[in-house]
Amino acid sequence: MIFPTIEFAAFFVVVMALSWLLMPRPALWKPFMLAASYFFYGFADARFVLLIVASTLINQAAARAIHRLRDRRILAAAIACDLGLLGWFKYYGFFALSVDRALTDVGLPAPLPLLQVALPIGISFFTFQALSYVIDVHRGDSAPASLLDFAVYEAFFPHLVAGPIVRASEFLPQLATPRDPAQVPTTRAAFLILGGLIKKVVLADVIASRLVDPVFDTPGQHSSAEILAAVYGYAVQIYCDFSAYSDIAIGIALLLGFRFPDNFDRPYAARSLQEFWRRWHLTLSRWLRDYVYLPLGGSRRGRRRTYLHLMITMTLGGLWHGASWTFVLWGALHGVALVTERWLRTWRARRAAAAGLAPHANKVRNFHNPK
Repeated sequence: MIFPTIEFAAFFVVVMALSWLLMPRPALWKPFMLAASYFFYGFADARFVLLIVASTLINQAAARAIHRLRDRRILAAAIACDLGLLGWFKYYGFFALSVDRALTDVGLPAPLPLLQVALPIGISFFTFQALSYVIDVHRGDSAPASLLDFAVYEAFFPHLVAGPIVRASEFLPQLATPRDPAQVPTTRAAFLILGGLIKKVVLADVIASRLVDPVFDTPGQHSSAEILAAVYGYAVQIYCDFSAYSDIAIGIALLLGFRFPDNFDRPYAARSLQEFWRRWHLTLSRWLRDYVYLPLGGSRRGRRRTYLHLMITMTLGGLWHGASWTFVLWGALHGVALVTERWLRTWRARRAAAAGLAPHANKVRNFHNPK
């Protein structure tokens, strides 16, 4: 079940009506919302519900054990379980084919069994949310929630399929007090949902069917100008498509009484690639920064290590987007570009200092960041 469908519209009308009725009574609202979210997730394949239930039980047990024992081995086991589930369902076929081709190329064919593993919808999103939960408990940034609260957080259907990646520290405190239907910002929610539908149905789908797909399917039959227009059209399409789902998810959550973080901030207005990643898929960028880049050492271990950390983070970010070498290469290229930008800034700063412009540069920096 996806957002811009008749099935979802019928589902949400019923869920919203009952949610508003039960909001003042959390003891009833939470089980109802969990059941609704499991129904939403299992609409395509009920077996997938078992996966998210297993993820919930494993991570909740790990969080409580981590909080009680402060044992890094429990955290490592929880991370291994989460990444193992993600790896099996999303990356097994990619890994098996890659190994098979590599061995064949060197004359040592040893084909791994190619199993047809169904990819559960949204597994990347709820896995990252579970990881952030257990890691934050280990760091002491969050306390373990009740099993019911954590289950609602991980399965909450507005962000289950396509994000945004909402952290436990952002969501769980909102469960602490009853929702008040009178405080729901219906106008903003309706604006977000309507705007998302327009971006998805009117812009993204039309651009894809009328411009991008015809040119990309048969590029040899089109002129250079048409191919260039399709390339730019594809950039507009993927932004409208992805941001539309985020806007709809944020609007739906608002109607249910919850606030999600923004996920896009005019990314194509960015003046650098670093700024672009601060505007595009904000919740993923924050996640990669806080749970990959900074734990690796961030920029605290010298210039070369900083460049390596950027490369690792962006390459893993590319792999997160899809199980293919195309996505790995895409992420690595972004890593190279970010490293190049950082190197150029350092080079320009040194050149300015050598030319005696450092005091002026400091005045400009202090003006923009007085603290």
